[in-house]
Amino acid sequence: MFNLLKKIYAFPFFILVILWLALPAPFVYAYFVITGFREKQIRTYMYIQGKAIQFAIYGASGFNKKIIKKSIPQNPSILIANHPCTYDTFVFFDFGIKNLVCIAKGWPFKIPFYGTFIKKAGYINSDNKSSEEIIKEVKKRFAKNLHIGIFPEGTRKKEIGRFRSLAFEISIKTGADIVPFVIKGLEEMLPPGKYLPKQAPVRYIQLDPISPKDWTNTEAGHLKMAQYAKNLIASQL
Repeated sequence: MFNLLKKIYAFPFFILVILWLALPAPFVYAYFVITGFREKQIRTYMYIQGKAIQFAIYGASGFNKKIIKKSIPQNPSILIANHPCTYDTFVFFDFGIKNLVCIAKGWPFKIPFYGTFIKKAGYINSDNKSSEEIIKEVKKRFAKNLHIGIFPEGTRKKEIGRFRSLAFEISIKTGADIVPFVIKGLEEMLPPGKYLPKQAPVRYIQLDPISPKDWTNTEAGHLKMAQYAKNLIASQL
């Protein structure tokens, strides 16, 4: 019964998220067609969307959402986090990070309107690409002073899973720091496989950057770096 009340409470905020994402999309798309799909303009729109979604999550948390921030890295970095929920991509915006694109599997690029937005904004579709091809694309984004967001688990998991090595291979081969983020509470609010949210407190925690220098000349350094990063995030969960 208590869980049902939590779902009833959170449901209106979930509806607000869906409406906020869906209703403006055709009009914004038409505007971008007219203005030529300028990358920075699209990223600004996505940032505003993300901030609004985070406000809805704040409400759904029972107004019990805490963000623990550190300074945003000046140099382009690789932002990683655990991946318990559909809305994790928008977490980075709650830290004021606007100059961001993500690496994602192909399915988000097929979502009506949203798929076009992220493609035009410079997000990287990892489907059918080797790590060398992805790193080449990442370097182009770094040249534009953009941070790269990636979820090393590769898919949503309520319990933290194995970290794949791509983010850490990129870090070692480009010299970019890894900046870990911890997402707590969204695995209860809207876990994988569930469609109705429920009220749950939420915490976002930014951890200290991880330099690739300690792993650059180490055998299987990217794998060891991935395990180290996972352990750091898991220690906060």
